[in-house]
Amino acid sequence: MKDFTATYFRRNNQLTSGGYETTRTIQACTLKSAKKKAQAIADKCLYGSMTLIDVNPKN
Repeated sequence: MKDFTATYFRRNNQLTSGGYETTRTIQACTLKSAKKKAQAIADKCLYGSMTLIDVNPKN
């Protein structure tokens, strides 16, 4: 398993900027499966919304 870093934009209407960027560490075998897992995390956001920006291998 390899580590990947997923970058998201988390929307929050109470902030003047409209939201903030956040990162999550994901473990997966390939970049394609890491992107799938990252998108699943964004889709299961409990409140507000999260948009996937990018997924990169962690150094």
